[in-house]
Amino acid sequence: SQALMNGFGRCGGGGRRSAPRDPTPLFAVFTTVTRSDRALVVDVSATGVRLRGDRLPECNEALELSIENVRTFGTVIWSNEVECGIAFDAPLSAPDVSLLRSGVAELGGLPPQLRGALDDWLTGFAR
Repeated sequence: SQALMNGFGRCGGGGRRSAPRDPTPLFAVFTTVTRSDRALVVDVSATGVRLRGDRLPECNEALELSIENVRTFGTVIWSNEVECGIAFDAPLSAPDVSLLRSGVAELGGLPPQLRGALDDWLTGFAR
């Protein structure tokens, strides 16, 4: 039983996954003065982010944004029916940008039919 206890919780192969992780969409949660909602992160840089969804914040609206473990403040600088651009009040750190960009890049690995279905869902066509 001691040998069993010593092996508990360990994995072989240096901790690497035996199968690749399925790509998952990266969502941002935004909070304005009047509401809180979420949208898909399409692109991100140190100075801003582009979001896609059907209940986006309005142009010139100030908000708090949470993406993964990154929290920041910003202002919507442009908006159309399905996307908006948000400028951050202060630039993100290089490690935070790298973390978020890797999440956005994973979305590019989705099969085309799944990516299309996700776009339809986000823009409200499939509702």
